[in-house]
Amino acid sequence: MGQDSKDHDGHFANYAEYSKTFRSWMVAYGIGGPILLLTSKDAPQNIAKSPHLQTIITLFIVGVGIQILLALINKWAAWHMYRGAFSKHQKEEDDPDCDNHHESATYRVWGWINRQSWIDFWCDIGALFLFSAATWLVLEILLGSSQ
Repeated sequence: MGQDSKDHDGHFANYAEYSKTFRSWMVAYGIGGPILLLTSKDAPQNIAKSPHLQTIITLFIVGVGIQILLALINKWAAWHMYRGAFSKHQKEEDDPDCDNHHESATYRVWGWINRQSWIDFWCDIGALFLFSAATWLVLEILLGSSQ
């Protein structure tokens, strides 16, 4: 197994930090990008006149929505993993308040979701694509209007 098996907590902490940073940047870009564009000198008028206005707005909003949805999924999966670990501990301690959450179908479903890294991957790729497409359209408008 080697080094990786001994340092799983360190690997997870590293992953968690990158994940949190990336999600923060994605949401900040999805919200801050349009605000920055709308506060520049000529951009609001040029973008407002564009036939792509609705598409640009939709791309940014859906990109942010994907990131928020992913954060909610990860939040609930983490809560159920915590709750399951806690109920397992309670059972081992013969705690009469143990609700056996770790044996529930809900725990198994959220445990499965928690193990699916492809959900994070494809949501992140989707949001990157949407933000890139929106940015491309805005740049086409702004660079095209300056000629």
